[in-house]
Amino acid sequence: MPITALDRLRGNDASRWSHIAAAERRSIECLEVLARIANDLLPTDEGSFVVFGSLARGEYTAGSDLDWTVLIDGRADSLHLQIIHKLKTELEKADFKIPGPTEVFGGLIFSHDLVHAIGGDEDTNKNMTRRLLLLLESAPIHAAGSVETHARIVQAILNRYVQEDASFIGSNKRADRIPRFLLNDVVRFWRTMAVDYANKYRARGGQKWALRNIKLRMSRKLLFVSGFFMCLSWALQDHAQKSDDFEIQDLVDHLLAWTQRSPLVSLAGVVERYAPELASDIFDNYDSFLAVLDDEIRRTRLENLSPDEAYEDEVFLEARGVATKFDEALTKLLFEADAGVAKLVQKYGVF
Repeated sequence: MPITALDRLRGNDASRWSHIAAAERRSIECLEVLARIANDLLPTDEGSFVVFGSLARGEYTAGSDLDWTVLIDGRADSLHLQIIHKLKTELEKADFKIPGPTEVFGGLIFSHDLVHAIGGDEDTNKNMTRRLLLLLESAPIHAAGSVETHARIVQAILNRYVQEDASFIGSNKRADRIPRFLLNDVVRFWRTMAVDYANKYRARGGQKWALRNIKLRMSRKLLFVSGFFMCLSWALQDHAQKSDDFEIQDLVDHLLAWTQRSPLVSLAGVVERYAPELASDIFDNYDSFLAVLDDEIRRTRLENLSPDEAYEDEVFLEARGVATKFDEALTKLLFEADAGVAKLVQKYGVF
């Protein structure tokens, strides 16, 4: 495997961030199992077996669900449903945990709405969630045509965001601007996750409230920050200070490369370049978060805690403390560690 920014920040200490490393190894093993399961099931060159969530982020732990879909980029066919039935049967045999009850995952998704319904009445909450997760934390299973189909759809989505962005239309394009159309959707997605968290508390009677609270403050926040820097990073590149002579495809390629890294690795690249002194504060705490998720006793405790009990519970208070320190470190990264980063955050973070 290639050396990543996270590996470089870890240095020669193999025990550093051991839970992150263990989750990554487990993720690789699961992806290999899924590749064997999906072998010969997909329609050639128009179907992709895609995973999301902790597995796509390389953070798969013992208690993780498997969030998956079959993404179709082609004609509708009644045989597609047979693929779903076969996959569900094989995944059940392999003891993978089924996705949550939101119906966002675990079935067929067609590419048309992901590409063409961005904003407006047709862009449902579910459609937006699928589209943004496809960009921010998805991974195609290596089966026939799966990787190529996934890449084609992701690029088509990015083309929409960039080609219809006022900052890059005609003579108005400049290399020091960021893809605001995409950034606005990343911000909308983060706010939607936060609002949905509150709604789920009401709809599910507080079920798994404590665990979802910690996930919102850790893995969901990681997703947002990574997506935020995905957009800011274009203006932070060296080319932005040198010349406005660039092609729109250069920006699309830059964003596409970002989607092919996990959020942790992308964040590590930002930390390595702009705030290496924050590496411990950010990744020590994320490692502690994954340690909780991989501990059956502590994870089960969080799953069963009611909001009334949580603030008197040792496990929740410990996890909440980790989340608070993670948040403080990210705030320093955004506003204090580097003047160039802080300037862009101030310029684009609100307006």
